[in-house]
Amino acid sequence: MKNRILLLLTLVLFLPTLVNAKDKVKVYLFEAGGCPYCVKEEEYLKGLDGYDKTFTIVKKELYVDHVDWAEGKDYALGKKVAKAFNSFGFEDASHEATPFVVISDLYAASAYNTSLESVINEAYENGDKDIVKCYEDGKDNCLDHLKKDTSSSSKNYTPVIIITGLVILITYLVKSSIDTKNIIKNIDNINVKKR
Repeated sequence: MKNRILLLLTLVLFLPTLVNAKDKVKVYLFEAGGCPYCVKEEEYLKGLDGYDKTFTIVKKELYVDHVDWAEGKDYALGKKVAKAFNSFGFEDASHEATPFVVISDLYAASAYNTSLESVINEAYENGDKDIVKCYEDGKDNCLDHLKKDTSSSSKNYTPVIIITGLVILITYLVKSSIDTKNIIKNIDNINVKKR
């Protein structure tokens, strides 16, 4: 009986830890064989405090090597991911240079970068969207959640602002006109009393 109570107490104590456990972010590193910048990027990422705690590195072969630029086994995936991110405004997303780094739906760029820790932390806190895996699974709408709402249900406040401005302007003009008339009337009354 004591063992069961002890086991139950232990489970209750560790339950919050199990519930709050978050999945690690996958940092995708599309690379070319022998690419020195790819090696530096990987070294930088492995040197971060969160490496293997909050994120892992998933290497993809974009090109076989960085000399002949022969397409690697993950070339089609890298091209598809880069094109998708590019269409959503990620201007540095390109499959034509390495390293091409993708982090959730927050970062996609083909440039050596040593300031990715905050992006990784944000992806960890918000939950990794794993866009690369989504495209790898054959889906085509993996970034649609980034689209701006342009439907008719979105609010357009321009007419409201214009009408409100006109009402305020008309109210001011009418009030000014009434005040001016009252002032003139009062002056006339004063002048009449003086005569």
